[in-house]
Amino acid sequence: MQTERLRRFQGCLVGLAVGDALGMPVEGMPRYEVQQRYGVLREIVDGWLPAGSTTDDTAQALALAESLVQLGRFDADDFALKLLAWFRSRPPDVGIHTRRVLELMDEGRHWREATEAVEAQHAPYTAGNGSLMRCAPIALRYYRDIDAVIGYSHEQSRVTHPHPLARAACAFYNVVLARVLRGDDKEAAIGYAMEVLSHSPAELLERVRAVPFKDAEEVGTSGFVLDTLECALWAWWHYESFYDALVAVVNLGGDADTNGAVAGALMGAYLGLEAVPGLWASRVPDVPRCLELAERLFRLAEAGA
Repeated sequence: MQTERLRRFQGCLVGLAVGDALGMPVEGMPRYEVQQRYGVLREIVDGWLPAGSTTDDTAQALALAESLVQLGRFDADDFALKLLAWFRSRPPDVGIHTRRVLELMDEGRHWREATEAVEAQHAPYTAGNGSLMRCAPIALRYYRDIDAVIGYSHEQSRVTHPHPLARAACAFYNVVLARVLRGDDKEAAIGYAMEVLSHSPAELLERVRAVPFKDAEEVGTSGFVLDTLECALWAWWHYESFYDALVAVVNLGGDADTNGAVAGALMGAYLGLEAVPGLWASRVPDVPRCLELAERLFRLAEAGA
């Protein structure tokens, strides 16, 4: 059981990075353009970054993972500083909303002040997927403690995305992920999340209930947080193969790198590291770092610290 769970942890972070890299070349493309250009995209190829490159999805998830393993626990201030250090390194890809927050932090404002200012100026158009894409390490660290999973999922979102839908989506996704890490099947994991998070926004719960009945053409693929949550849950629900699920997701177009990352983390946790195609993983330079951080998070979680 311990070995199987470690492979789930590793599958989660490796799946996130691989899904990000697979979707990167078609980020922002409508479905018809993906089809015109690639037919069906099945390989990790060059895009606006070289083949195998990951984007801000993986960078922020690994920043969260590093904060957790270095401190042994979640600390919002430390995580915010790691995001700021990453931003100051001039990465090629930073989401619009996150950039607005980090620019204010770079000017010397505390993250709470920065997020409040951005939220006040741009709400209600602040329910993006920028905190959902990175939240998986919370589920890895705290999978044994659902209250902690829920609370810290909200808190890591607040660092840049305090919108209630963004926070609720992170909590719902991470509860499902935590139950998957414990070995729950799909119905049990979703049922548990629906029960413990029954107070979630009605719009979110309605989306989740509809997932088993949706066709690919009906799945949302935009940067709206509920679209990304729906896309990841839809892929996980309808496929038993990591390869098939991720090919389906990225070929939908839209915010394909983020949708691939969030779906990849869940599929990797559900199926384990062995399910991630080795050819894909071999092309993503972030994979060794993902494996190291996954093992350290596993040890922390099992120690119950």
